[in-house]
Amino acid sequence: MMFVVLVDVVGIKNFKNPVRYFKDTAKSRFFEFLKDTENKKPIRELVQLEKPKKLKDDRVFIFYATIVLIVGAFIGRYYFYIYDTYLLSDLWVANLNKVILFDENIWFGGTVSVEGELAMSNLYSKLVDVSPEVGLQSLAILEDIILSLVVFWSIRKISSSKILAPMVAFLTYVFLYTFSPIEIHYLLQNEPVLMGLTFAIPSMVYILKPDVINFKKINYFTSLTICFIAIGLIDLFTLLILMPPFFIIALVFVNKNYLIFKWIALLAYILGTGSVLVTYFLMCQYYQNDFLIFLQSSLISVTSFTYMPNLIIPFDELLKYYQYGSLFSIIILPFLIWYKKEQWKPSLVFMLYFNLLVTLSFIHVEWIDSDLLRLALSVFIPICFGITAAVLLRVLFPIYKKVFRFKVPIAVAVSLLAFGGIIYSQIHPLKNIKTSDKTPRMVLDAYDKILHEYFPHSYAVVNDNIAQTLSLNKHFFINYEDFLFSYLESDSIYHYNRKKPKFFVENPQYVIPKSVLVFVYHDNTETENHFADQNQLEPLLKEHINTLEKRGRKVSLYYESPYVNVYEIENEPKSSKIDDLIY
Repeated sequence: MMFVVLVDVVGIKNFKNPVRYFKDTAKSRFFEFLKDTENKKPIRELVQLEKPKKLKDDRVFIFYATIVLIVGAFIGRYYFYIYDTYLLSDLWVANLNKVILFDENIWFGGTVSVEGELAMSNLYSKLVDVSPEVGLQSLAILEDIILSLVVFWSIRKISSSKILAPMVAFLTYVFLYTFSPIEIHYLLQNEPVLMGLTFAIPSMVYILKPDVINFKKINYFTSLTICFIAIGLIDLFTLLILMPPFFIIALVFVNKNYLIFKWIALLAYILGTGSVLVTYFLMCQYYQNDFLIFLQSSLISVTSFTYMPNLIIPFDELLKYYQYGSLFSIIILPFLIWYKKEQWKPSLVFMLYFNLLVTLSFIHVEWIDSDLLRLALSVFIPICFGITAAVLLRVLFPIYKKVFRFKVPIAVAVSLLAFGGIIYSQIHPLKNIKTSDKTPRMVLDAYDKILHEYFPHSYAVVNDNIAQTLSLNKHFFINYEDFLFSYLESDSIYHYNRKKPKFFVENPQYVIPKSVLVFVYHDNTETENHFADQNQLEPLLKEHINTLEKRGRKVSLYYESPYVNVYEIENEPKSSKIDDLIY
């Protein structure tokens, strides 16, 4: 990746003579530094981003806007961490197990499935140097941030509005929860459909407007083919169910200037999809799986939910209102396209595509999962909001053009007002939604702290069986039953024979870790979690810990919270923590 970035910055042409390029660049930068130093140029001017004189677009504005959007999207999703019930659920543990097994080159475990998103989670955790569990938990936030930027960018490309309408779409996607078909309690669950759409929506824009980037035909074909292969490795529902209706509408409302690019895109889709399906077919043959069963199971999700307590009105009724609202744009856009000769065809295609998806959601087809379709609609609804806002601005342009030179301040003011209205209108409905238990968050926090402070495989963790996956490839695991019924005996035998190496060669089962970290859950009022049943073990665990302390073992409180405490039992002092081993 660093090499790709280097080539992008330096340029392929300059790599023909890299030594000369780097010498010339170093000299010019050095002379600029000397010049700035002699002129006593302020530090503020040295670090500020200046807009090049030849740059006539709003690239600098977009740079700063992107930073604001990223922060806003992060806050908008992170806030709902308090409602999350996905963390440490059975589904979360199963996904984490798959993510960790990738390190051992175990991809399917005998059953072929679409694992591209979880593979991305594994890669992401390594790139940012976090544990797999933290990577899995934060991947959904990263997906939503990227997808919110995609929504903002798409409205800029398919409509004439460059600021206000994209901001409307962004705010709708990130903050409008009581009018969107999402499950608040599983908002931080990673969804392959959403990651697939981060690739699919830009490809839709490029299909409708190939001139967004100056593509050569071969580059256009290659890029889209790779894009469709990526979508297929992440989510087959996006590739096989969401993309074909779009191609049908796009080919009907085609711009004659881009007709050849539409056919190239369709060829790229056929080739990319064919390559993915052939690959999956061969894997099914290798693992002796039925390909049709694999295909159907990949198009139907058992982990998506239809329960949406956050909605103000029933979802089916809400969709009808959205359809009625989209009629305004569908009526106005043909007039702008064919009478005013303006470039609104991409917007019309997206509006018709949205209505087609809504229609599909009401049709019960065995191969179309209505839950996944609703999840996809949670992305296309904000896009429709943005298009409608752009059309409304176009209709009001005779009034709007009088203050056009103040478009940035007006857009910022309207965005802030819209943001305030969105937040205020949802305060009361969201108060009625019960927050989730904090225990899983504390458990993950404790594990993350342990992972960063202890040397791998020099310690053991005592916890409930569901947490065993968190110990894979990191440390030893002891469940509560083994700790309560056999650890005291093992401790006694180990410390009695610790100076007899020959004894442990002959009896390795009595070797115990250098440190043992015991999770002790409290008896608190928040009992709607898997660990609630373990609080009854608190007296027994503390009794065992006290017994070990009386035997002379060093026991300390390592992690403390209102929901769980972690006690460290040191069998060999200063032999587990990384700082102790180094210093």
